[in-house]
Amino acid sequence: EKHTSVTLIQVDAHIDWRDTFNGVKYGLSSVIRRASEMSHINDIFQIGLRSAGSARLEEVEAAKKYGANLISDIELQDVGMQDILNRIPDDQNYYLTIDADGIDPSIMPAVAGPAPGGVNYSQMRQLIRGLTCKGRVIGMDIVEITPTKDLNGLSAITAGRFICNFIGHAVRGGYFEKENRTI
Repeated sequence: EKHTSVTLIQVDAHIDWRDTFNGVKYGLSSVIRRASEMSHINDIFQIGLRSAGSARLEEVEAAKKYGANLISDIELQDVGMQDILNRIPDDQNYYLTIDADGIDPSIMPAVAGPAPGGVNYSQMRQLIRGLTCKGRVIGMDIVEITPTKDLNGLSAITAGRFICNFIGHAVRGGYFEKENRTI
């Protein structure tokens, strides 16, 4: 099925708006900028931004010029996830991409550059549930887990729980049930 419009939701410590990184246009630190160039991407919400070196001024300006909603971790913790969900338009097709370093490193330690703070477990579950109730989540991914840095498999367990929460809400309590639709 083709989707004419997708609202991209990113959880990350970084904004990933570089045009190129070390001469590479389609790679590290540029994925959201590349997504913004796709005709089917509409709104972009970036949640949990906080890491030193996250972006230079030109990347922030490019994101703002596009109209990306840049939500720092400080803002998230001040207003809460429900406030963020209220900003995301209803009845959209959503794609949720989770960069592991956007999650609180106490539950997602297997990252290359952990940064204090981030989206916690309850907030992530609230985001997943909220999106599945607002509209149709057409996909979800979790990227940048570094298995050699995991502690007792905690990152793998956390990622698995996020995926199970998504599947459970999508088929039981989210968009499909609300609208009596099937997948």
